Amino acid sequence: MRKIIFGFIATVSISFLSFGQATLEHTYNSNWTSGQNDWGALNSTGGVLNAFNLDSGIYYYTLEIPWDNENINIMKIYNEQHALIKTVNFPTRPRRIHFITDKLFNQDNLIEILYDDSSNLILINENNDIVQTIQNRLFARIIKTINNNYKLLVSVNTSNNTLLYDVYSLSGTLSVIQQDVYLKNSFIGYPNPTDSIISITNKLSYGENGILEVFDTNGKKVMQKNVTGQNSEINLDVTELSNGVYIYKLNGQTNRFIKK
Repeated sequence: MRKIIFGFIATVSISFLSFGQATLEHTYNSNWTSGQNDWGALNSTGGVLNAFNLDSGIYYYTLEIPWDNENINIMKIYNEQHALIKTVNFPTRPRRIHFITDKLFNQDNLIEILYDDSSNLILINENNDIVQTIQNRLFARIIKTINNNYKLLVSVNTSNNTLLYDVYSLSGTLSVIQQDVYLKNSFIGYPNPTDSIISITNKLSYGENGILEVFDTNGKKVMQKNVTGQNSEINLDVTELSNGVYIYKLNGQTNRFIKK
């Protein structure tokens, strides 16, 4: 009987293991040469290979930004079948890619990319056209109003640690999937890395109270701040922290930043 039971358990275990295996679909290659400032587009997009969703499906993209050649700044976009459909040439070197959408900024159904180049926010489309430049701004967020309109919040951290904000009205919309990515799941902090102030997305509802906690990589709590849902962002002064990687947590959501 023990042998039969053991054999049954082993068979079930093997079945579950087989069912849970990941199947390789495709392998991408990208020309990325590490350099003195490769925390830019690499860190902000999650890696050299990433993906975004449109109503027509999921799209993958690779970045080719070799740091030993400032003239090469390429994004290659692939469809769900991993076929190359577009090659986008950035007019300047991207530091951080903020949004990739097709209907948020206008109604022409072209894929549009909002990025910053360490000086300005730049919006380009899939045909390499510059749609708009927002000068002297580096960070961006999308907010949905109660009237189902969208606002673009852009900001910059000045040399005297003053945060400047601009609000832009947007004519377009987001798909349900894009809303989930850009609105619900965006628990981010910027600038990242930072040497002084980091602005963290406030995920609390209006009037809700919470505690923002910061931990080092050893799990030791190094900071704590009581916060409310009154503002869309939480400004945290990390000047006194030692250089390194830190994890921040609010209402069960976590992310990390680098103190430089």
